Amino acid sequence: MENVDEIAKENSKSNVTNNDTDVIQEENEPEEEKSEKMLHLPISRVRTIMKVDPEVHIASQEAVFLITKSTELFLESLAKEAYRFTAQGKRKTLQKKDIDNAIESADCLSFLEGVLDAPH
Repeated sequence: MENVDEIAKENSKSNVTNNDTDVIQEENEPEEEKSEKMLHLPISRVRTIMKVDPEVHIASQEAVFLITKSTELFLESLAKEAYRFTAQGKRKTLQKKDIDNAIESADCLSFLEGVLDAPH
């Protein structure tokens, strides 16, 4: 009887459309993989930002990739550090003061001190 139920489940899964399969796969993904997808910056946008600098004349694909990946890792690190202060405050929403606290607490982020206070 169990084999019949398993076969029926398999058949019903194979009749799912592509969109439904994507949803099922997304639901089964570990939380780490979901967050990983959100951390990708568009390489073309990074290249455009790099070209704004008058000292950058040509940027190879490898250089743009490395700058993009470095930026993603930096932002991930800053966000995790800031979230630590959010969790300590028993809040779910990251606030500017959490980022300020993260910058003040981590020596490696000291170069960012006062950046958020500067007028735009």
